[in-house]
Amino acid sequence: MQISWLGLSCFEITTSTTTGEVSLVVDPYGNETGLRFPRTLEADIVCVSHDESDANNLSAVGGDPFVVKMPGEFEIKDVFVYANQSEGTILFRIESEGMRVAHLGALNRVLTNKELEELGTVDVLMVPVGGGRVLTPKLAAEVISQIEPRVVVPMTHAVPNMKETLATADDFCKAIGACRREATNKFKFARKDLPEEDMLIMELART
Repeated sequence: MQISWLGLSCFEITTSTTTGEVSLVVDPYGNETGLRFPRTLEADIVCVSHDESDANNLSAVGGDPFVVKMPGEFEIKDVFVYANQSEGTILFRIESEGMRVAHLGALNRVLTNKELEELGTVDVLMVPVGGGRVLTPKLAAEVISQIEPRVVVPMTHAVPNMKETLATADDFCKAIGACRREATNKFKFARKDLPEEDMLIMELART
């Protein structure tokens, strides 16, 4: 599986299934955010966690994708997507290659017991950390301790040219303790690569 961060809460996830390679994009944003969305991005599946310009730019994604923007359970090309409604956002759990990836959309508070139960065991967690309309670095650290994933990928934090004012990845790394940083925007891994003991905080660059 490969995860690329495109800025804000937008990721491209590429996974191998019995039907071949499947591409999934979460939260495609509009250029009014100050960030330029890739012009040639295509996907088989698009997930939209909240109906705002930082997440709902469906027209920017080519390839006639299957769109998930409401609660439910979906199976598309051997990829399972579980969408659970939370207050003001949808929380996604994506299952493929024997792994569970969770995306917390525009979450701005700690999770309820019901939401934790719906998410279940999480291998890789994408969590907003920038404050304002989403979790602050401190609250993000609390949510991470609720879920106890094996890998954490911070999202919705400050990058150059963004119009929205958000805390930085540095602020989050201070709140959580330490981050392993990758100069690339791609994180490629298999189930056997996931840490067994210490949680990995993987901060990806946006390119």
